[in-house]
Amino acid sequence: MFETFELSRFLGRPVRLFVFQRQSVVWRFCNADRNLVIGGNTYLAAPIDRGEIKQTAERAKDKLTITLAYLRDPNAPEFPATQALGDNWHPYIPSDSITVTCLATHYGDTDPPAVEWSGIVTQPSFTDIELTLTCEQSPAIAKARNQGPKWQRACWKTVYSTGLRGCNLALDAFEVSTTLSAVNGLDVGSSAFADAPLALDGGWIEWTRLDGLVERRSIMEHSLGNLRLLYGAADLAVGLAVIARPGCQQTWAACVARGNTINYGGAIYKPRKDPTETPMSWT
Repeated sequence: MFETFELSRFLGRPVRLFVFQRQSVVWRFCNADRNLVIGGNTYLAAPIDRGEIKQTAERAKDKLTITLAYLRDPNAPEFPATQALGDNWHPYIPSDSITVTCLATHYGDTDPPAVEWSGIVTQPSFTDIELTLTCEQSPAIAKARNQGPKWQRACWKTVYSTGLRGCNLALDAFEVSTTLSAVNGLDVGSSAFADAPLALDGGWIEWTRLDGLVERRSIMEHSLGNLRLLYGAADLAVGLAVIARPGCQQTWAACVARGNTINYGGAIYKPRKDPTETPMSWT
């Protein structure tokens, strides 16, 4: 029936649908004058719309913009339906990706909505009353080329990655579970950090929010029982239960300290100087 509405000169009453997902939390909206229940899901009527969908030979030009209502005034008498979605980027950006799916239907259509576009949100832009989200069809890392193993002294593997070519270090092998006893801006403290088996700088802390989302912040510095984080979060407070995990310096010594040398990806016997003296990359 969707095609019938699309081809009809007078019967078509198009509605755009938007589905945003972050981990297990989903937000659904429609640019209609009332809430719509489709497939057992409720799409909230909201001031939201998207730009034109483009597919060209240059992927950088194929970004999609979605504009929605968002009030930055915390004392506003009333907030739009999209306020909770916008809170993901204000005042702190999310530590993980948020996917978006754009669909289309018509009033009275009994067929499932047609998927028109899907991707991830890559950049927010605020005014006092509006939020514009720039979206791409795939994360930037998926566009990279030649990301296989490298012949280098340092390990090329990502810590805690799994698989035949992964680091395969157990995620909970050196974790520190504790509650925060001090919070001062970007500095958080706990006596358990001082007893960590490995230095935590270069790693991260994570915690579960009341809505079930898992937040993560990179650790920039570790000094005894104190950590300095990359950026803050509204949830950071004394008494918050967190898990801190160390990163990896990607050296042979770091792999020895973790008892994981069988998975080391570097070439420890590679000469430090090119013996052939030919101009080439030599790390």
